[in-house]
Amino acid sequence: MAKTSFSPNPAKIKVIGLGGGGCNAITRMVREEIQG
Repeated sequence: MAKTSFSPNPAKIKVIGLGGGGCNAITRMVREEIQG
């Protein structure tokens, strides 16, 4: 996946999950180096 910058105002990402869903989403975003 190419790393690009789209906006000077990065989005704020909020994750809400039940069970392992939220943790899995956060783990994936960290692994993909998503910033926000």
